Amino acid sequence: MLAEFKIINDPLRPSICTNLCSVCYRNSKNGSKSIGCCSYEPEFCLFDLVFLYLHYPEFYKLILKKGQIIKGYNGIMLEMKSGFNHCPFASDSGCVLPRDAITPLCRLFICQEAAIFGPDIIEEKFDEYFSSKEYDLNLFLNNKLVHDKDFTKARLHNFIVEFSPTIDTMISGINRINPPIETFNIEMKIEDFGILL
Repeated sequence: MLAEFKIINDPLRPSICTNLCSVCYRNSKNGSKSIGCCSYEPEFCLFDLVFLYLHYPEFYKLILKKGQIIKGYNGIMLEMKSGFNHCPFASDSGCVLPRDAITPLCRLFICQEAAIFGPDIIEEKFDEYFSSKEYDLNLFLNNKLVHDKDFTKARLHNFIVEFSPTIDTMISGINRINPPIETFNIEMKIEDFGILL
């Protein structure tokens, strides 16, 4: 099998893709119960929410309606709880969200079992998030948010609406048209996928 990796160097919302997710050994051993990365309940940070509000309002409304407010690794977030089945955005053909609407973790994380077939820089890409423009913008938003025990989704929505023009202005000068793409391919035996288990 040809293992393929693609790094999309979007200056605001970079991502990594691999075809190994489609043949994930975690899924094939468990029938219809997906327990790989797609069982992850995505957590949308404040910058994700503003970005969705500005560019993908239909997904923003869905996430606001069905998400649960949590304090996570990236400040205040909305977690999409769906039970231990699979991500609500995962389908047989992959994620239904547009690539730049996906959370940073989902865009930049490749499991260790797949990453061993890719270039060394793959593991560095997630760490780069913490020195990125989008991370800085998320910190900016978390510093502006007044969050208390009575914080509601209605208050979160009002905050997103209030700060979306500011963020839109801050990101308007970033050229995201035709970002550089790096591709890597390696021939592998499918039975070697998951040998780290």
